[in-house]
Amino acid sequence: MQRLLFIFSVVFVMGCGASAEQPLTGGEVSSADAQRIYVMKCSLCHGDQGNLMVAGAPDLTTSRMSLDDRIAYITYGKGTMPPQKGILTADEIKAVALYIESFRK
Repeated sequence: MQRLLFIFSVVFVMGCGASAEQPLTGGEVSSADAQRIYVMKCSLCHGDQGNLMVAGAPDLTTSRMSLDDRIAYITYGKGTMPPQKGILTADEIKAVALYIESFRK
């Protein structure tokens, strides 16, 4: 049973945020698009409101990370969080990082 749980956990974490979907094109990313990207890529671990915390994901409602640090984490990943560089555009990454600020309490 523990082995099955371990395998499920590994598969779950590997899939968190991963997608073969092509990045959006264009310059500015709307807040609606940022929300859609967040829901598709981040909410599985962080929850729709940033406080689900699956697989060791931090609670985004209490995060005091700077915008630049959030952009770096989303771009390059950290720990179990997969990097989004090459999956999302720089504009999309920045838009998601800004969207996350709306979760702060």
